[in-house]
Amino acid sequence: TQSTWVITLVLVLLLLTVTYCNEEDVSSEVEEAATEDPAGTEDSEQPATGQPQETTETEDQKDETDPTEQTEAEGVSSVCIFPDEPERKFPAGKTVEALIGFQNQAENAFHVEYIRGALYSPQDGNFLIQNFTGLLYNTTVASAEEACLLYRFKADPALDPRQYALALQVFYTNDDNETYLSTVFNNTVDILDPESTLDAKSVFAYLCILGIFAGAGYFGWKVILKGGRGSKKRRNQAPTAVESGTSNDGVDWDYISSEHKAYVAKRREVSPDSPVGRRRSR
Repeated sequence: TQSTWVITLVLVLLLLTVTYCNEEDVSSEVEEAATEDPAGTEDSEQPATGQPQETTETEDQKDETDPTEQTEAEGVSSVCIFPDEPERKFPAGKTVEALIGFQNQAENAFHVEYIRGALYSPQDGNFLIQNFTGLLYNTTVASAEEACLLYRFKADPALDPRQYALALQVFYTNDDNETYLSTVFNNTVDILDPESTLDAKSVFAYLCILGIFAGAGYFGWKVILKGGRGSKKRRNQAPTAVESGTSNDGVDWDYISSEHKAYVAKRREVSPDSPVGRRRSR
């Protein structure tokens, strides 16, 4: 029947919705685990992870950390990956996460001060397009240790969708307060059009919810319609006629003997219009 098909459809939509929510939860947990330990090392020592703080570079900071005056320290190596965007295609207006691995093979410790990033013209490296907010870390990386640093940035939504040159730089110092600079990423990236707020997964979820409400409404309407038809049918049924004779007093005098009729007539006052009176007058 139609009701059975509707109930089956509602159950299927509920199952799909629950499955979709579980997949989203699992994906979130995997992403968080990858962010917490992206290097996946098997060493017992955990890499030191800095706690970034947003900061705005001043003119003095820019003068003190001029990239042309700092170089990378010996024994330091770094790498940068984009776990969510491995193809380096970043939608404008979306926050991008960069995981920076900082390895110290020198004899002395280094103190990671902050990280900054910027977009440049791919044709002219001196032409600045957008300067990202720098993040303070204040993380110390001892000798023979490594640290995983998380840096977030976001391209301006007003940028034209095309290729840009992206530069990410790590500033750190040694115990003698000498400043060093490591450019962990310097390559072209693709900036795409801003993502639509209504993606395919959201549309699917909305359609599932709409289907559930539509099925419940249809099932309820069928139940109400069936009950209304039953009450209307009962109202339209004609009452069954019950014959009770032809007399006005509920007694069929045709089956009563004349002697009993005479006896009844004597015991009560009989109206001339009653059946007994009429038969007696005969």
